[in-house]
Amino acid sequence: MTIEQALDFLGQSYKLGRKLGLDNIKRLLEKLEDPQRKLQIIHVAGTNGKGSTSAMIYQSILEAGYSAGLYSSPHLVHYNERFQYNGKTISDNDLAKAIQKVKVACDELVEQGFDHPTEFEILTAVGLKFFDEQGLEYAVMEVGLGGKLDATNAVDEPAIAVITPIGFDHQSFLGDDLLTIAAEKAGIIKAHVPVISGLQEEPVMEVLRKTAEEKKAPFSTIDESSLEILRSDLEENRFRYKEEEYDLALLGRHQIDNAILAIEALHTLRENNRIDIDEEEIKKGLRKVKWPGRLERIYSSPAIFIDGGHNAHGIRAVKQILPPEDKDKRFLLLGMRADKDYSDVLDEMVPLFSQVVVTQPTGDGVVPVATLQEELEKRGMEAIGHEDYKEAIGLALDKLGEEQELFIMGSFYLIGVAKEEVLRRLGGTL
Repeated sequence: MTIEQALDFLGQSYKLGRKLGLDNIKRLLEKLEDPQRKLQIIHVAGTNGKGSTSAMIYQSILEAGYSAGLYSSPHLVHYNERFQYNGKTISDNDLAKAIQKVKVACDELVEQGFDHPTEFEILTAVGLKFFDEQGLEYAVMEVGLGGKLDATNAVDEPAIAVITPIGFDHQSFLGDDLLTIAAEKAGIIKAHVPVISGLQEEPVMEVLRKTAEEKKAPFSTIDESSLEILRSDLEENRFRYKEEEYDLALLGRHQIDNAILAIEALHTLRENNRIDIDEEEIKKGLRKVKWPGRLERIYSSPAIFIDGGHNAHGIRAVKQILPPEDKDKRFLLLGMRADKDYSDVLDEMVPLFSQVVVTQPTGDGVVPVATLQEELEKRGMEAIGHEDYKEAIGLALDKLGEEQELFIMGSFYLIGVAKEEVLRRLGGTL
C-alpha cells in the first residue's frame, strides 16, 4: 500500500462519520494483539489545552531518556503529524505500512458482520500498533472528542488520567449542558488510576471529584496559589511554580496553566514509581516543546501568528496577552466551521483587532464569508473577504504594514493550509 492508497482508505473511512462507542475499537485492537496493553499510557482529555499539555509531557519524558510516542489530533497539514515518536514524525512509508495492517483487521471485522471502523478508530489503532512495534515505553494519548466513548478510551489501564479545562465544544455530540460534557470527559477516569485536573469551574470540578471518588482513583489539582508569572507576552513565557523557575517555549498565559498541569502529572507519575524524572529534565522538556498552531509565530517581519482556537474559551485564553489598547496594530484573518458557536467567538475577538479579513476553511460545513461579514457588521466592524483562503491571505498581506501583526485564527482546517500559503508567498519553510 502506498501512502496515496492509505490516505484514500482514510478518506473513505472519514465518510462513515464519527460514531462514539468502544465496542468496535476494542474489537479492532484485539485483532491487532491489544497493543495498548504493552504501553504505559498517559491519557489526556479536556476541551482546551489537551494537545499542548500532551506535548509538554511527551517532550519531558524524552528528556528523561525514555522512549515515547505522542498521538494527537487534528493535524494541520499532513496526517503524519498525529504520530510523533522519539522526537520524530512518522514517515510516509511507515504510516502506509501501519494503515495497511489496520486495514486488514478492518476487513476481517466487516467480513464477520461488524461495522467498518471510523477514521478516528483507525487512526487510534494505527498509533497504538505503531508505538508498540517501535518498542516504546510510554504513549501520550490525546482524546479526540469527549472521553467516555472516545476511541482512545479503549485503554483500560492508563498510568494516569490528565484533564485540562472543560468548556463548551462539540455540543452536538456531547450535550448542551456543561455538567453533561464534564461527565463525558470524566469517562477517562479509571479505577485506582491517579487523576490530575487543571483549572475548572467548581461544578465541573465536583463532577470530576465525584467520579474519581466512585472509582477510588486518587484525585489532585494544580495549585494556582503557588504560581508566579514572571513574563508572559508574544515574546516569552517564564514563570515560577512551587519555588522552581521554568521557561516555556509555547506562548500565551494559558500555556502556563497547561505547563503546571503537565508538571503535576509528571510529579504524580514519579511519586507512583511510574517514571524516574527530575526537575531539570522537566524544565528542559518545557524549554524544548513544540506544538504547531497554538499562538505560533510563523513569520517575523511582519509578525504573523496562527492559532487554532475555535471556541470562546480558547479565544479568551489568547486574549490574555492581546491587550485591546494595542488593537490598532493587529489584523485578523478569520475562517470558521459551522459546527462551532461562532457568535460567542466573534464577541470575544472583535475588541482585539482593528481590521478583519474573512475566508472559509478547507472542507465541508464552513461558515460562509457573507455570514461572517454580516455578523461582524452587527458588532460594528466591516470586513473584506474571499471564499478562497489563498486570495484572502493576499488581501490581508496587501493591507499589512511592517510594524503590524497578522493573526490567522478560527479553525485548524484553516491555519495549516494558511501557514503553507504565507510561507510560499513570503519565503520560508515549514
